Amino acid sequence: MNSKTLTLAGAVILVIGLFLPIFTVMGMVSINFIAPGGSVSLDGIIVAVCAALAIGLALVNQTKWAVIPALGAVGVLIYDYMNIQNQLGGASASLSAEQAEAASQMLQVNFLGWGVMGLGALLILVGGIMGWTKKTV
Repeated sequence: MNSKTLTLAGAVILVIGLFLPIFTVMGMVSINFIAPGGSVSLDGIIVAVCAALAIGLALVNQTKWAVIPALGAVGVLIYDYMNIQNQLGGASASLSAEQAEAASQMLQVNFLGWGVMGLGALLILVGGIMGWTKKTV
């Protein structure tokens, strides 16, 4: 697989991950970066722009520069994930043990969305690295 194909595939997977749930409330309501109803978070816009930049760079055969939007997407995903974990940990520390257990059952991190977006960002990153190591004749 060449770097262009890998970068394009990673960008498409990253965009798909934006619509998947990142955490679930009470097992029924899913929250994601871009909700089907049109609600968009700033971080969702940043990740979508990173995917669009990667697609654009791949289409003009400059996949080596796709490393930059890939690192941006990875950074946003890591920041958001750590921020959510810290907020959940801080909230449960102020509750009693049974209240914290009830709260953790009501709000659960969903690894489907995080995993798909992380996979897409890593594929873009690998495609960009392959672009840098490609030998020209």
